[in-house]
Amino acid sequence: MTAQPAPVAVVTGGGSGTGLACASALSARGTSCVLVGRRQERLQAAATTLDAPATVMAADLTEPGTPDRIIEETLAAHRRIDVIVHSAGVFDKAPASEVTADHWQRVLDINLNVVMALTRAGWEALSDSGGQIVLISSIAAVQPFAGNAAYAASKGGLNALGEVLRLEGRDCGIRVITLSPAQIDTELWDGKAPESVRARMMPAAGVGELVADLVGTDRRIDIDPIIIRPVHDPWVEPEP
Repeated sequence: MTAQPAPVAVVTGGGSGTGLACASALSARGTSCVLVGRRQERLQAAATTLDAPATVMAADLTEPGTPDRIIEETLAAHRRIDVIVHSAGVFDKAPASEVTADHWQRVLDINLNVVMALTRAGWEALSDSGGQIVLISSIAAVQPFAGNAAYAASKGGLNALGEVLRLEGRDCGIRVITLSPAQIDTELWDGKAPESVRARMMPAAGVGELVADLVGTDRRIDIDPIIIRPVHDPWVEPEP
């Protein structure tokens, strides 16, 4: 019998944090990951930690034509794409009254616009493989927080986009999974939360395992958007 090729996952933000955690969990299940991010050295270091062979593609996804190139190069190297995990993101805070046009555009470009561009570029390949799309959104998509105007708008848009893609993907054999996590302990919190608070956040590895488990569920199961939170609010001191 001819061995089945390993599934292939494109993971944005794959050099660290939640993206790397998703790649690690998928790799442990035999998936070949293509790690996409801005920093070549970090991506290469991340790839060495994975169980299955991985490739890296250093790129700025906001540059015109880059999402198409990522898909083209992945298909040239692997001949298939089974999963796209959209984990790259930026968490820049500012009160609505102080949000500049540049701030607004940068957050929406990275958190929303490149997701659409990469999804559009990979749609045909995912349809061919009966693939899956995983959107790493945020609790901010459904719960307001002060200072999060641009971030909340980008993640709210991401959730709405995910629901349209989920509907349209059904006829193409594509499953779309949207995960809206609350606080995950990643470098996005550097300088924004003290260590005592970060210690009570969800570990990135646990979120990655959840993503891999969801991707591995029976394809006859449709998955509504999922909200996950730490067991206790990390910003509230536990009672002694």
